[in-house]
Amino acid sequence: MKKILYTAAILTLMLNTGCSDYLEEENPSSATAENYYVTPGGYETLVNSAYSTLRDVYGPTPYIFSAGTDLFFGAHQDAPLALTTYQSLTPGTPQVGDFFQTLYESIQVQNTALHYADLTEEFPELESRKGETRFLRAYYYFLLVQSFGDVTLVTDMINEPITHFERTPASEVYEFIIDELEMALEEVPVTQNEYGRVEKRAVMHMLAKAYLTRAYEDFGQPSDFSQAASYADQAINGQSLDIPFSELFGRDNEMNEEVLFAVQYDEASLINGGAHNWDNPWGPLIQGAFEGVSKKNMLHPTEYLFTAFGEHDTRFEGTFLNVRTSPYVGNYLDPENTPVEIYYPRTEEQIANVEEWRAANPETRSETTVIPIDGSWWASTSQQYPALQKFDRIQNGDVRFTHDLYIARLGESYLIAAEAYFQEGNITQAAERINEVRRRAAMEGHVEEILITEAEVDLDLILDERARELAGEGHRWFTLKRTGRLIERTILYNPQITSESQFMGNNGALKILRPIPLSAISLDEGEYPQNPAYAN
Repeated sequence: MKKILYTAAILTLMLNTGCSDYLEEENPSSATAENYYVTPGGYETLVNSAYSTLRDVYGPTPYIFSAGTDLFFGAHQDAPLALTTYQSLTPGTPQVGDFFQTLYESIQVQNTALHYADLTEEFPELESRKGETRFLRAYYYFLLVQSFGDVTLVTDMINEPITHFERTPASEVYEFIIDELEMALEEVPVTQNEYGRVEKRAVMHMLAKAYLTRAYEDFGQPSDFSQAASYADQAINGQSLDIPFSELFGRDNEMNEEVLFAVQYDEASLINGGAHNWDNPWGPLIQGAFEGVSKKNMLHPTEYLFTAFGEHDTRFEGTFLNVRTSPYVGNYLDPENTPVEIYYPRTEEQIANVEEWRAANPETRSETTVIPIDGSWWASTSQQYPALQKFDRIQNGDVRFTHDLYIARLGESYLIAAEAYFQEGNITQAAERINEVRRRAAMEGHVEEILITEAEVDLDLILDERARELAGEGHRWFTLKRTGRLIERTILYNPQITSESQFMGNNGALKILRPIPLSAISLDEGEYPQNPAYAN
């Protein structure tokens, strides 16, 4: 069985609320850390707990990662307006506070693991375990600095209350992230014996992304884009994209060779809960035990996303489920024998050949309602449109499955390289990396029609390509923020965001960064500055 990292008992490193409390450790068990964590078995359990924090960060509905972009708009009262439209985004927005708190709690677990790494008995995997937790800590700080700008940099295990923190300049936080990842690269092996542990290529991917992101900042270094391209190519390691896109997110294909790092789930670890909520918000409304899933129309795909895929691009069908079976999970469990209620053709060829499609399986398709692509798909009140299927999970009585969340995969490594090469002026290499992604996406017999030329390469094309390749995977807000296109592209494509005024905050500042949560500021006994757009 895969995913052994998360089946161990989770250690009691639970933290209370409050800025200083984010970084306080409690140990209500009778075993002392000094005795337990200094043994190889105890330390391994601590590292397993460090991995489990990924589920805490990624478990909630992914509004923080995907709302308020050019790909998805809020279409349900449960979708927080603060994150879908920005106007009501304040230091009291709960999703922002939860994200901030969870990241710092998770960082303290990594700090604890790194603290005891210097105290525990030597064992063969110790060096790797240090690198694995160092990678996780750097990644959490990467999420923090992109979201909040200057943040408190805490690198030591804290076991007593601290009443005041200073915000570390973002430039220093990026330097720390890159230094930590460089150290992790030396510590982790090329391959691990246990699936799911951090390996060198995952570190290279994240180094590429960190360098790429810093390059856009005013404190970016002249070599950042070239460093990003180099590390992205090292993460690629000459590997081509050979898995059909339609299989990349298959229920039985999560451990595929293109996944460099993921948040893992398995049936054994879900018996008592612990599943993520990334399958639920993309809609349409599907409920009831019979269906085997639960979906709501909360983050609705925009017209831009539905129409971004070309006539010969298979990534639409790999991203969206273009049939609605009865029950929904019948498409996964018994597709050949499950009735198809609705078919959603979107290419000219698909629309012209509906009867041929019916004839391919008349027993399940003869009564199917056909809803070709049109404005009804992206109407905010629509409940009949293709469901985003990448992270569908099954909740049948006899089948329980939660899809892994891919944090780093090879397709994005190619697009990171393309963006970095483009920004340093190497258009030939940028086009080659994009075409490797598009070559895999092409329908059979249409490869040449889908490839791009060097003259077509610009930042908008790269952003369009990332939309087609990575829709729903939690990168979009960070991508638009990194490239400085968040406002421009949401106004252009998101029907809920119509002007720059929706981003306007206090002091003439725009709401590009997230606000420092009110709880962190109010519980700090010193002066903990707020980001300008939210300061009084």
